[in-house]
Amino acid sequence: MTDGNRPVYIRKRKGKLSDHIELSDDPWYLASKRKLKASVEHKMKRIFVGILEILDNEKSSGNISDDTFKSLRQKILNIGNDQVRNMRIELDGRYNVESLNYHVELKVVQQEEGNE
Repeated sequence: MTDGNRPVYIRKRKGKLSDHIELSDDPWYLASKRKLKASVEHKMKRIFVGILEILDNEKSSGNISDDTFKSLRQKILNIGNDQVRNMRIELDGRYNVESLNYHVELKVVQQEEGNE
């Protein structure tokens, strides 16, 4: 079936897209996914630690009360932890990840005896 010049694809059966994805169980892909999760989790946590540090500075300077600080801190931590969990679930269930490590090759050149 076509729509003008473009083909139109019709999905025959109902289901989630994730039902059609084959997740790799290759050790390289699993290790790559673990590294990515650790890196993203670290960066996400650094964001929330930075926010909490700013909040703590505001509390110590007297701009916000103790009760407000505790309430905001709890909300920020809950949101942060929920998002870290969601990131882990999404990476585990929907993505195959391959780490592209860099490779440096050093060429060894033999010097002539007279040139040093």
